[in-house]
Amino acid sequence: MSRIKDIKFKDRHSRDILIRNAVPDDAELINKIKIDIIDERYFMLREPFEATYTKEKTAEEIIYNTENEGALYIVAEHNSIVVGELDFTNGSLFRTKHCGSFTVFISKDYRDSGVGTHLIKALIAWAEKDSLIEKITLNAFSINTRAIKLYEKCGFMIEGYCPKDMKLDDGTYIDSVLMYKFVK
Repeated sequence: MSRIKDIKFKDRHSRDILIRNAVPDDAELINKIKIDIIDERYFMLREPFEATYTKEKTAEEIIYNTENEGALYIVAEHNSIVVGELDFTNGSLFRTKHCGSFTVFISKDYRDSGVGTHLIKALIAWAEKDSLIEKITLNAFSINTRAIKLYEKCGFMIEGYCPKDMKLDDGTYIDSVLMYKFVK
């Protein structure tokens, strides 16, 4: 089972935050965070009309990441409300099981408060102890400079760029930035 020990901290606004393993009952609040971010338009792969998150599907993802070696699903909560989430999944084939990628989503009111940093550091600490995981990867939108700075602060390096990786509905393009961190 892929699990972490609970982590408690005060964010930059002195709010008590708990980072813990996600459970299926978190699915609805996790989906709300993702849908709110989709409405911001330029930091998610999906367009709003493509967001088909269901409580059942997200709960299945949480269960999968909790029960499978090399996967992790954690949340940050404040006053028993999920305010951020991070999910990490490794490759399914023998040659890719040592490596995985993650996504992290933070509610708007909790950005720039340290929640994202603590979620990512919890992932790194878990991966450093995990016997399987050697490399953590991610893709970021090139225009999401705040996120890229956060990843660099957590020790991630730029591996490369995918030019014109996303095409927006207005016909403009956004590059993807590929980042990595070796944990072993």
